[in-house]
Amino acid sequence: MTRVFETVAKDGIIILPADAPPSGRCLVAIVGQDFETLRQQAAVTIPEAKQQRMSILVVRNREGQLTEEERSELDILAEEFDTATLTKGRALSLLAQIDSTLHKE
Repeated sequence: MTRVFETVAKDGIIILPADAPPSGRCLVAIVGQDFETLRQQAAVTIPEAKQQRMSILVVRNREGQLTEEERSELDILAEEFDTATLTKGRALSLLAQIDSTLHKE
């Protein structure tokens, strides 16, 4: 039976729970965030209103009709979308790797 728990190493030492079996195997995953943060990042979505605004601005950009203000808005939205996509992808990848490793048997 696989049991998952989260702990933090201190001075390079990982403390296992008192009820961990002595013959159990331990997998250590070092991630920059805790599992809950990774789960939150994996669930990130861009609000519908921002998606619609981005679509409108992209079309106007293709047509060469953007004002300087709209171009600035498009740049900001594009950066926000890129950041969200990369963050979500990284979190999903880490969670998938951890899940795959835990369920190899």
